[in-house]
Amino acid sequence: MRAALRGMDYDDLLVLPPVGHLPGTDDVPGRASPGVRTANRRGRARARLRKTSTRPGAAADGPVSVAGPVTAQGNAPDGAARAPDEEGLRFALLGPVRAWRGERELDLGPPQQQAVLAALLLRRGRPATAAELIDAVWGDRPPRAAVSMLRTYASRLRKALEPVRAVGEPPKVIVTAADGYRIRVPGGAVDLDLFEQRVAKARKLRGEGRLSAASELLHTALDVWEGTPLAGLPGPLAQDERSRLAEVRLSVVEASLDAEVELGRHGESIAALTALLSKYPLRERLCRLLMLALYRSGRQAEALAAYRGMRSTLVAELGIEPGTSLRDLHDRMLAADPALVPAGPRREDDAHEASLPPGAGVRPAQLPADLATFTGRESELAQADAMLTSGGKSAAVVIGAFIGMAGAGKTTLAVHWAHRVAHRYPDGQLFLDLRGFDPAAAAMSPAEVVRVFLEALGVPARSVPDSPDARIALYRTLLADRRMLILLDNARNSEQVRPLLPGSPGCLVVVTSRTQLFGLVAGAGARPVTVNPLTPAEAHAFLTRRLGAGPPTAEPRAADEIITRCGRLPLALALVAARAATRPGHPLSAVARELSDSRGSLDAFTVCDPATDLRAVFSSSYDHVSRPAARLFHLLGLVPGPDISVHAAAALAGLPLRETRTLLTELVRSHLLVEQSPGRHTVHELLRVHAAERVVTEEPRQERERAVERLLCWYLHTADAACPDLAERRSRPPLAPPPPSCHPLTFTTRDHALRWCEEERPNLAAAAHLAATTARPCTVR
Repeated sequence: MRAALRGMDYDDLLVLPPVGHLPGTDDVPGRASPGVRTANRRGRARARLRKTSTRPGAAADGPVSVAGPVTAQGNAPDGAARAPDEEGLRFALLGPVRAWRGERELDLGPPQQQAVLAALLLRRGRPATAAELIDAVWGDRPPRAAVSMLRTYASRLRKALEPVRAVGEPPKVIVTAADGYRIRVPGGAVDLDLFEQRVAKARKLRGEGRLSAASELLHTALDVWEGTPLAGLPGPLAQDERSRLAEVRLSVVEASLDAEVELGRHGESIAALTALLSKYPLRERLCRLLMLALYRSGRQAEALAAYRGMRSTLVAELGIEPGTSLRDLHDRMLAADPALVPAGPRREDDAHEASLPPGAGVRPAQLPADLATFTGRESELAQADAMLTSGGKSAAVVIGAFIGMAGAGKTTLAVHWAHRVAHRYPDGQLFLDLRGFDPAAAAMSPAEVVRVFLEALGVPARSVPDSPDARIALYRTLLADRRMLILLDNARNSEQVRPLLPGSPGCLVVVTSRTQLFGLVAGAGARPVTVNPLTPAEAHAFLTRRLGAGPPTAEPRAADEIITRCGRLPLALALVAARAATRPGHPLSAVARELSDSRGSLDAFTVCDPATDLRAVFSSSYDHVSRPAARLFHLLGLVPGPDISVHAAAALAGLPLRETRTLLTELVRSHLLVEQSPGRHTVHELLRVHAAERVVTEEPRQERERAVERLLCWYLHTADAACPDLAERRSRPPLAPPPPSCHPLTFTTRDHALRWCEEERPNLAAAAHLAATTARPCTVR
């Protein structure tokens, strides 16, 4: 068997369509025989360019259009695109280059002439110069008569494609364009176009949750292929395109097999996956799919053996370990994660079970474990309790939004409170991490979340609708008249959460997010609970619960220093407490010294786990704001004072005041910034350190210096305008004009000026110190 697999050629492996419809695969079980394939090959090649319907047994969510618009005959409406006219031209590139007019195959001449045709078709209607065509056919060693040979090939192709064109009549297919040629063919007349259209449509369907329809369409896309693309053609273009299309083809085969496994056809997928992995032993996605298919077929030992084989190959040939996705799957299989095995098929002979509605009698209990060392948060817990007691019986779903900066402990608080009130919701609890700010995985779409919840509610995988709207409708139907608690952790925004809200009262929805979820608060009546850093007393209690009463009591100054350096942020305190707990012989003062020595960086909070590494956690918030907002945030790392006004921020960034307000609002809503009073903003101590680190890597030194110069000039000129009488008894040297994008304030009343001086006193002192210590002559008086 192994020797037979090694002997498979391009047609046998690269051109393997996925399970269920596998032509062109001679020696893998369940596929068409060589005799049938040889007899039907030419007939299928002619027919595939015309067909637009899916395979028999397609999903019941409606037919899918797979042919592109016919540009020469007018565009058909969406969903009703048609193939080229029966008597029109059709071309095949995904195999030997061939062409037909109606049912008659055309003679395309020698390989170099076919290469010219292929080069024109691959341009998709764009003109190709003579030099480009010569390079495509002969590369950097063309014959001396290459130009005249190119003209001859073009003339012969015109005659072959338009045999009835009258003498003197201009060509309509291959037309002259500048010093080259362009080919005009109807949309959908080239098999490569049909393939790409079907693949694009399948991706869209999968994104909409219509997995069955996407799988069917991927099959029809793969049906177009007839073997090695541009087979037998010479020249560098053909060689490059063969390599590119081979990779595209293999990626689509992987996507199709992925869909098959997800649809529960894992048993039928094993043979194709085994053959492909033997041919491409470094493709981790193929190994992952084979492992899943084997595991779900009850062949756990073989699934683990497949992982060991892949790891051995990667280590031996490349000196690397498998990727995160493959390692995680291996670990989950070792742990017998029940989520890896989807719900089994419904037993049709069980009349009682068949008569029950989906999800009947299922009571999920998915809340994560409460934290044994939880302490404090009495104020936030009281706010959350008030959601359930205020207003009596409500006709709407209760929605609690726990919002706050990264590392503030939102999830821990939400899970703790959910356990406290879970008894009020006897029909169960649903929980899911929406991965809104996950640095290693994409955020979950509402359709993905609802599928997981439907299966948790007892709906068999095969009964989950493909349409996202139908899924949501079924989900809300199952929650009607139930009292359930739904905890949605780590939400990206309101749009991700809104489709997941039940449609009838009785349920409690708890959401955690680093954004303010303004749309959910405004549009759905969510009750926000802002999770701030701990109070000093709570921070001391936090350390005591983690370390015991002894160390903090024995070294109160060290405990205070740790709390200050951590900014009372729970994640930072947890990391430091873990370090102290794992080194019981070290005094707390040693930990405090480490934090003090690393002041100005987040190195002391760096760990191997990206979920708890403070720099990685902050970066995932920073990476999700707009680029202008991210720039303003890291420029704030240059600010010397404790806070900053809107006008000072505009000077720092060199932006108009209105744009600066918008960006500050975005940062506030993402909890990267705090608006402590109207128009005045501050940054958490550790976020300020993160901003200072990022500005060094994101901004050139010259731009950093210009930003500081603008800010210091703004303080200097505004202070000069506020205190005109400070230098009455001596001459006041004139100030240099401020930079063009720096707009200092002016004052109309003495009270206004004095109020500004009082508000900005700490910032003015910090700015003066920075100007003096960095020798900036234009900002020192």
